[in-house]
Amino acid sequence: MTDCLQLRIPPLPQFLTIGYSTWPAQAQHFGRTFDVYDLLLVRSGTLYMTEGEQAYEIGPGEMLLMEPGVPHIGHKACTEPTGIYWVHFKHESPAARLPDHQVAWSVRVREGRDSDLAPQEQYMYLPKFGTYDRVAVEPILEEMLRLRRSLTMEAALDQQLLLGRLLSQLQASLRTERLGSRSSIIAAQVMRYLEARLREPYHAAQMEDELHFNEDYAARCLRKHTGLSPLQYHHVVRMEEAKRLLRTSELSLQNVGECVGYEDYNYFIRMFRKTVGSTPSAYRRSAYGYV
Repeated sequence: MTDCLQLRIPPLPQFLTIGYSTWPAQAQHFGRTFDVYDLLLVRSGTLYMTEGEQAYEIGPGEMLLMEPGVPHIGHKACTEPTGIYWVHFKHESPAARLPDHQVAWSVRVREGRDSDLAPQEQYMYLPKFGTYDRVAVEPILEEMLRLRRSLTMEAALDQQLLLGRLLSQLQASLRTERLGSRSSIIAAQVMRYLEARLREPYHAAQMEDELHFNEDYAARCLRKHTGLSPLQYHHVVRMEEAKRLLRTSELSLQNVGECVGYEDYNYFIRMFRKTVGSTPSAYRRSAYGYV
């Protein structure tokens, strides 16, 4: 069972800002009371946060949505480098807390009429704490970061729409967790397997032996939930790690490629451009950090 926050809509939440930080070992979040929603999504490492009286350990692929007006503080220092996306947004109406199994997903909203002068009352539901779909969510976060670095009035609406897409994906994760289908469980196992071996060449037969699943069936499960084959997902994981290293280290481009399993430097450059849309050097120039 997962707790979720029920937010009345409209109006939709308003985007404020986004960032990505890599906290070194021994870094610890300071205490504060914030008047906006503070969404934390951990990409690597573990973040230790207490909100009010509740302590959380937020590991890789997990998120915590901290609420306005509730004190929060890091109750323990990071024990390893920890990569964190953070998103701040504002929403005027207070949120209600309820377990996810009480969400009435199938209740219909009355159709609008030409005499209506106000929109129908509706709700969105966001997980308070839990896992998120990294393949679906992290590309949205990266696009939001890209816009944040060079935001113009022309793109301001796009940034607000990206926030809506992000929250929609988090809401979808509530239903995915409830369904708990065998295919989603297998897809998650394949994802963890590939993430743990991003520096190694992908071998279908080896994955089949180690996971004890037919490789073709495991691939179908992964494609169903991510739209990617295991090899494609392997490349995506490598590129995400390469982006992190470009943002947070002074390694040469060749060393970055080697760290994510590409011994052929030119092949690394081609794959990075194909996946990310820019060269590694251009991506590094546009990147920034925030702690």
